[in-house]
Amino acid sequence: MRKFETVVSKAVAWLMPNIDTDAIAPMKRLILNTDELGVYSFEPYRFVNGDGDAFVLNMDFPLNKPENRDARILIAGDNFGCGSSRETAVQAIDKCGYRVIIASSFGGIFVKNCFMQGLLPIRLDRETVEDLARQSAEGGVFTVDLPAQELTAPDGKKIPFEIEESRKEVLLGGLDEVYRTLNESEQYEAYLCRDRQLRPWLY
Repeated sequence: MRKFETVVSKAVAWLMPNIDTDAIAPMKRLILNTDELGVYSFEPYRFVNGDGDAFVLNMDFPLNKPENRDARILIAGDNFGCGSSRETAVQAIDKCGYRVIIASSFGGIFVKNCFMQGLLPIRLDRETVEDLARQSAEGGVFTVDLPAQELTAPDGKKIPFEIEESRKEVLLGGLDEVYRTLNESEQYEAYLCRDRQLRPWLY
């Protein structure tokens, strides 16, 4: 998994609430390989008449606007990533180039999948999210400093955010679940040695 570094970027805002994982990565596209998921991400909204097969982009959709295509920060609406627990939704967002998602609330399993795929979900209060969305429309630059757990808005305001220490370490180290387990192998072996002595009948 890629290590998470400080992100300095424009942001694109789309505050539509309750965007579920099927809207982010439609079921009919799950036969595609991971590299192609980004092409059809947000298909019901991204294409004219919601039809990616025609491949006519809806230029009113914020993520399609030319000035937003290099943005690495997505500012989303309430309950973003709700619905089914498909990791392909996070993979699709990643293939669009986003490393940070800011919203007032997220689907629970979506958040877990973000950390497993190397994306940083930041939960802030709705008023702050709406203010950041307004600033993003002016094309300013945001800075997301994970080590400091701080977001700097274009107006210079510094906004702290919370993240579990273990998840922070995973992102900074670029560690997936397998690597985390391997890195703690000595602790597991020590536990097994103690347990063999305490409960030899299990072995």
